[in-house]
Amino acid sequence: MKIVILGSGSFAGHIAYYHFLKKGHNVLGINRSSKKNKNLWPTAIVNTFNGFWLIANIVDDVQVIIEEVNNFCPEIIIDFMGQGMVAPSWENPSLWYDTNVVKKTQLLESFAKLPKLKQYIRASTPEVYGSSLEYIQPDASFNPSTPYAVSHAAIDFHIRNLGRQYSFPFVLARYSNFYGPGQQLYRVIPKAILCCINKKSFILDGAGKSFRSFIYADDILQSLDLIIESEVVQVEFGFSTSEEISIYDLVELIYNIADVDFNSSVVIGPERLGKDKTYRLDCTTSIKILNWKPQVSLSNGLNMTYSWIASNRESFSSLSWDYIHQN
Repeated sequence: MKIVILGSGSFAGHIAYYHFLKKGHNVLGINRSSKKNKNLWPTAIVNTFNGFWLIANIVDDVQVIIEEVNNFCPEIIIDFMGQGMVAPSWENPSLWYDTNVVKKTQLLESFAKLPKLKQYIRASTPEVYGSSLEYIQPDASFNPSTPYAVSHAAIDFHIRNLGRQYSFPFVLARYSNFYGPGQQLYRVIPKAILCCINKKSFILDGAGKSFRSFIYADDILQSLDLIIESEVVQVEFGFSTSEEISIYDLVELIYNIADVDFNSSVVIGPERLGKDKTYRLDCTTSIKILNWKPQVSLSNGLNMTYSWIASNRESFSSLSWDYIHQN
């Protein structure tokens, strides 16, 4: 099967890229940067599987992407591409709208004409719904609270309309927070682990009062396999776990795993602008249609992620742990 992974250099995109290569599929990865450094991914995978990889930026190279995808003629497109950070979206909202809405719309216009496309699977975000203490059904009203979330809500609306008017074979998959070996070091879990093992202070935004659920890499891949196997289209899914945890308790749990004193190492910082308190995705549709359930507990997932970082401590400690913006 021919599969395109848009945003193949993102954490989820990268694990999906190698996952489908390992399963024997013909895979084209498209990303604004090259494949990850071998230290950021298991070398056995990097050295064994070699799919196609196009370096292209959706902002500047949208026509190049369209041409390459047309030539490749995929049956499946899995889309992780776009501006993915929340807080920086306030600094230049127009970039988020141009990337995640305008340029993405151009891609979608071309994808709708692909002759063999069976499914376009977009990894969306629960942030389109805004903060909610109730469990959120996939068809719940959108209530975004940041430019990042507005851009995702807008393109999700557009995709729904493509399905309604042109029978576009979309699947919208909204996930709780990703984590696992291979994740970018500036994300909360890898960064907290690095601060632990290097005895450096960790800044806890807003005292860590927001609540999140975290979904491990293997459970992301399981969801993608099940979506493709089901051949469903024009369906929206929520993927989450029942292990909701405050960011404060999450970081404290990481420090306990590392056997480092939490109170002497964590610094309370200001809250991010527009940060939602919690999301609670209703996963009933995922369970009924796909028989999907998360297999990796938070405790086991954190321990596996900790082991990955600890085994690469020397190389990771010399890298930047901060987010560096790219257009």
